[in-house]
Amino acid sequence: MKLQKDRSTHSYFDEFIQIKQVREFLNLIFEYNYAIVGGLAVSFWIPERKPTPGELDVLLDEDHINDFIFVLESQNYTIEGWKEIDLTNVAVRKENFQFDILLAQDNWLKEMLYFSIKIKAKKVKVLHPKWLIKMKLLAMREKDLKDIEMLEYFLKKREL
Repeated sequence: MKLQKDRSTHSYFDEFIQIKQVREFLNLIFEYNYAIVGGLAVSFWIPERKPTPGELDVLLDEDHINDFIFVLESQNYTIEGWKEIDLTNVAVRKENFQFDILLAQDNWLKEMLYFSIKIKAKKVKVLHPKWLIKMKLLAMREKDLKDIEMLEYFLKKREL
């Protein structure tokens, strides 16, 4: 998957969500209580932030996971790492396309979904930057710290 170097016409986020496998997945999940999180969500708010292929992470209300897994399997997705036990992360694959479903099990995570931003024209839901920062603080990897810095600057600039 190659993303254009010229950002004058499309953001990395817009380009990423138009990749055939990503678009098919987003169309499938749109009616569920979810939000895009992680690097792809950061690239929605920070257009110059380039997501990598493994950065399609979705936060999904745990109450919907069994129904959603059934839908995914009926569309030939492979569920890797889900054994219907108390896991917070479900790895999903279809051909060379892979993404993670993070389960919103706690009330604060479910509350974050309530405040996700729905972009009907793009048929996506993205987590608000304040909540992305909170999730990134839990991970505390070097790339998360860089994302936090960019998101905080964005919030100060926009006063969201």
